[in-house]
This record gives sequence, structure tokens and C-alpha cells, in this order.
Amino acid sequence: MGNYRPASLTSVVCKQMEHVIAGYLREVWEMSGWLYEGRHGFRPGYSCESQVVTVCQGIADSLEEGIRTDAIIIDFSNAFSLVPHDRLLTKVAATGVDLRTVVWVKEFLLGRSQSVT
Repeated sequence: MGNYRPASLTSVVCKQMEHVIAGYLREVWEMSGWLYEGRHGFRPGYSCESQVVTVCQGIADSLEEGIRTDAIIIDFSNAFSLVPHDRLLTKVAATGVDLRTVVWVKEFLLGRSQSVT
């Protein structure tokens, strides 16, 4: 039960706008080199499977070369829910995103409420 998250039922218009904004952010961050190349989540052409393959290949290469390999695995469950929105917006603004987009995201995040039935 503790792992369940509420489903967000938003309008089609809202979902389309989220898609447009996410695409713009991804494009700006890809062009500026802001995204770490090893990040696979939420990027076109990447997936959980491509992340696992990359990690396994790295481990296999290290073993083959006789290099010691340590691994730390951290589960950031509910991480996005815990991020302070003001700090998130400050970081987004520092990445070179158009200020109007930052204001849109701010207005989108602030003052929202959810109910679960």
C-alpha cells in the first residue's frame, strides 16, 4: 500500500501543454549539454533497459580489465514530491531556459491540490 501513488487525471489540453513544455526543456538542455549523457530516464531513445545494459557493460569492461568496481544503489522514492519548488525553479532558470517558461512552470506547480478517492 505504501508504494501506491495517486493517478493524475488532468485535461487533454493540460497534458498537451505539459508535453510541449517538456519537449522544449529537453531540447534546450540537450543543446546546452546540461543533461548528463549517462541519464536515461525521460529521454527519447533511452529507457530503463538501456540504463541496465550500460551499467552491465561498464561492470563487464571493468572486470575484463581487472579494475575494482564498487557500486552504490540508492532508491529515491517519492524524490520529486520532496523537492522544494522554489529551489527547482531557480535551478531550471539557471540552465538558460526562457524566463517565460520558468514562470509557466511556477504557475503550474504553485497552488495545486490533489485529492484521492
